[in-house]
Amino acid sequence: MPVQRYIPSNPKKSAYIVGSTFLFLYWLIGFDGITFSDDVYYLLAGNKFWDGTMEFNEFHFSTRWGAYVPSGLIGFLFGFDPHRISMISLFSYLGTLYLVLKILPKDCNPWVLVTWMVTQVYLLHFLTKVYPDSLLVFWTILIPFSATFRSKKPFLAALGLISGLFFGFLTKETIVFLAPLPLVLFIFDWKRGNQNRRFYSFLLGLGLAFGVIYLGYFWIKFGSPFFHFRSIQEGHYPWEHSYYDKSAWVMLNRLTILPIVTFIERSYWLWIVFAIPGLLKIWRKPASPGVEFGLAFLSMIVLLWFMSTNFGFYNPLYLNPRHLIILIPVLAFLIALGWEEWRANQKLKRQLSGLILFGAAVSLIQQDWKMSVFQGTAFVLLYLFQGKKLVWATGIYLLFPALFAIQYQLKIKQYPTLIETLDRETSSSENPSLILTNNFLNFSKEVLLPENQIAQKLLFPIEKLDSIRLTPPPKLRVFIYDYYRHAYPKEQVDLDALEFWLKENYKLESELNEGNSSIRYFSKN
Repeated sequence: MPVQRYIPSNPKKSAYIVGSTFLFLYWLIGFDGITFSDDVYYLLAGNKFWDGTMEFNEFHFSTRWGAYVPSGLIGFLFGFDPHRISMISLFSYLGTLYLVLKILPKDCNPWVLVTWMVTQVYLLHFLTKVYPDSLLVFWTILIPFSATFRSKKPFLAALGLISGLFFGFLTKETIVFLAPLPLVLFIFDWKRGNQNRRFYSFLLGLGLAFGVIYLGYFWIKFGSPFFHFRSIQEGHYPWEHSYYDKSAWVMLNRLTILPIVTFIERSYWLWIVFAIPGLLKIWRKPASPGVEFGLAFLSMIVLLWFMSTNFGFYNPLYLNPRHLIILIPVLAFLIALGWEEWRANQKLKRQLSGLILFGAAVSLIQQDWKMSVFQGTAFVLLYLFQGKKLVWATGIYLLFPALFAIQYQLKIKQYPTLIETLDRETSSSENPSLILTNNFLNFSKEVLLPENQIAQKLLFPIEKLDSIRLTPPPKLRVFIYDYYRHAYPKEQVDLDALEFWLKENYKLESELNEGNSSIRYFSKN
């Protein structure tokens, strides 16, 4: 039987099959463990929600139902396993890829879209994690996708747009980056004489209905319709990545240079550069669906750049690369939309080349050799390949850092060895002594050692060393996970204090190294 019979003749279907297969395989083999951070809260909250023990309180994470209710359902059905539960992120990405391919104009190359959609390093990193940002990717793309149908299917378009904003907000508040889009679309339609009154009427009515339900819940439950907004505001405190408590120079840097540097450092720069032709195409010939996606990108980038995260004082968003992954599907769409524009326009091609070299130069100044080579290679590809060869060469080129990231993360974390060693040390009846360990491991113990409270109680964070100084135990173990050097280097201060105390009070009996973990056994002098 000819092989061609197994290959869909529709290029969008072929591209989706390849893209979704890649995402599934990446999810399957790319799991490197939890991040020992916010994901711990969402994993536990989802578990508690479906057990009926979750408490909603003033901590604003607790009312991010969209972040942990769907993931918790997977854990409830298939068992409490972080990798298995992260399937919710896979579903989010698969749904997103389907929507952007479905709405892509027929004269655009779907392989370009898939290539740029499924290869961004940070998007892929959170594919195997339980974070609201990966779920927000779907709700973000649903908004401009739905808006494209506002003339043909006004009610469904309004329902889809409001659902994206509403369920996106229940997932994470950064969906407000797209809140101006309905107003901007209204102005655009009004100026072009296409008022779409039914769509905007449905939009207003559904928005009011969803808003009343949301605010009414908090009014009934907590006595104030604005309880959630107040909890977000009260959750702010001075830390290294806040801006309201820093100097004017730090604030100016955040509002001018820092976003650009962040895009370059975190591998978003090429996506933004290659999206420019798509934006120029929309500017010259505004047509659906380009207009909706172009305006969505501008709304997100402006608010991400300048919007305050607090009502009481001006504090722009901390540019964590995780916060930026919601840009990728929109950027991938714009890249596919404008791919032929720069290929047919040598002046535009030279301008893109200049921006790529600018990114490479910034990386060189920062002595970030890998990123400099990565961007410099993109410049070479522009002039080395043409037509379909360029698309495939770009795909292979973008795959390298994505695949390298798997090997890199697996090596520095060695997560399976960590779990195996922790299980052995906490389950040994011959040595039930206290285990002093990294603060982030202790924080994550309910995920690392699920449903084993006896084992969890053996772990003790090194940051609370002072609480046992007066009554030091006769024997103890020190379990240090070397991953702290990469992810939590500030714990070195606590480790130095621990080493000094151990030298004064204990003698080392034995030591064992397992992967990136070291276990030392001490007895009191």
